[in-house]
Amino acid sequence: MSKRLLLLTPPLLQPNCPYPATPHLVGFLSSKGFDVHQRDLSIKVVLDLLSKYGGDEAEELIEFLQGPAPFIEKRKASAIIDELAVWIRDNVDESFGFSRYAEHLCTAIDDFGEFEKLIRRRSIIDAPLKTHLKSVMDEIKPDVVGFTCPFPGTLLAAFKAARYIKQHYPKVRLVLGGGYVSSELRSMNDTRPKKYFDDFILDEGYIPLAKILSPRTRLTEKDVPVFVKPSYRGLDMSEYFDVVETDNFVTTLWSAGKWRKLIMARGCYWHKCAFCDVKLPYIGCFKMPKATDIVDAMQELGTQFHFVDEAMPPALIKGVCEEILKRKFKCEWWGNIRFDKAFAPSLVRLMAKAGCIAVTGGLECANDRLLKLMNKGITLESSKRVLKAFKASGIAVHAYLMYAFPTQTKEEALGALDYVRSLFVEGLIDSAFWHRFALTVHSPVAANPEAFGITIEDSQLNKRKIFAHNEIFYTEKRSPDWLSIGNALTLAVANYCEGRGLKKNVKFWFIRK
Repeated sequence: MSKRLLLLTPPLLQPNCPYPATPHLVGFLSSKGFDVHQRDLSIKVVLDLLSKYGGDEAEELIEFLQGPAPFIEKRKASAIIDELAVWIRDNVDESFGFSRYAEHLCTAIDDFGEFEKLIRRRSIIDAPLKTHLKSVMDEIKPDVVGFTCPFPGTLLAAFKAARYIKQHYPKVRLVLGGGYVSSELRSMNDTRPKKYFDDFILDEGYIPLAKILSPRTRLTEKDVPVFVKPSYRGLDMSEYFDVVETDNFVTTLWSAGKWRKLIMARGCYWHKCAFCDVKLPYIGCFKMPKATDIVDAMQELGTQFHFVDEAMPPALIKGVCEEILKRKFKCEWWGNIRFDKAFAPSLVRLMAKAGCIAVTGGLECANDRLLKLMNKGITLESSKRVLKAFKASGIAVHAYLMYAFPTQTKEEALGALDYVRSLFVEGLIDSAFWHRFALTVHSPVAANPEAFGITIEDSQLNKRKIFAHNEIFYTEKRSPDWLSIGNALTLAVANYCEGRGLKKNVKFWFIRK
């Protein structure tokens, strides 16, 4: 007889829709006959905190934001909720963030001992977390509890929750998985985290969880379908609320909309970018499902979809679009792509007809020399042709940008900013954001640092007790002042997204105080 599993999403994550990990696990495990349940502690905790500190006014505003009003009408209500969140951070708990908790403390953890002090320290999330944990544990009576930890901003809450369960339900087996675990904890040899979790699952949890629930199961990775249909059973969709912080439509998509998050393909069809963790199985092992399976799930789940994780393959997008149009299925969707030449005008027009409203993709350093060095597989010229196709079809575009990639110069950063400015001026992109390059253990850059002109200084290599280990520190000769450059780039693009400063010379942002 198999055991009963409860899957939990710890606080804090975006409040507009469920994170996709537990729905996908529930969908698969339920289809195989396992007794599995799920709850989203993140939305429950944030609702409790906003209600506690904001009172009746906050409850009314959240009720409005939970409704169907257009984005633009929710801007004022969102601003008040944002102000409340800032007040909580400044006056009650400095670790509080609207969609993350103690993220700055959990991004790079050298010593689990120091982290353990945070677990034991009282915090703003403790009371509501314990309340909802007790409620669901007493209701479901699970044998196994699994937590997903996708980002650093959920790590502390996951360990706090595990500590509570260990104290009050000592017979329950505890499991931790998710993106953070798969990337940051692969080298973990410190035994102290085992006081909190019995198992740490790397990469996909479908089969590992099945084996924990039923050790004699004959299920293998071959039994996991390429496309897994998520199940939202156990999640109250009416609890989720939009946060509209800007008039920019594309920027708002991440924080507003009751999106059902689907994974169009497993892994990345390119998996060659030098900055990416291409060695990890969930990126490097590409599998593409049938378009009919995807659209079958869409028709069952709703009308709003966000395709998450790796880039959507053009060939599969074409099949999905044709199937949507064939069935006359009215929906809207968006997702991540690569700006490669396969997105010809004919395909992009097909996407628009099939309900695609936006795409996101990486222009990275927006410099041909660096794009070649990082093996991105695109050029500025080829990308611009793709961007023009999306503009012509009315599909909005968000560009991911990168700075401080090894060997990049300040002049190249200014040139990239000017190129990005020109894209905004021409209406070829609607939104963008700069990310600073981070060297990670599993990337091609880390495997061959000499080719990128850097020297690795990995402080974890000689440590006997390793907890989290992913980002690697490195040195580079004659490196520019990336802190000040990054601040200028971020300020400029934030203004571009709001339609401001597009006529100014890019040097304006570097001399501005």
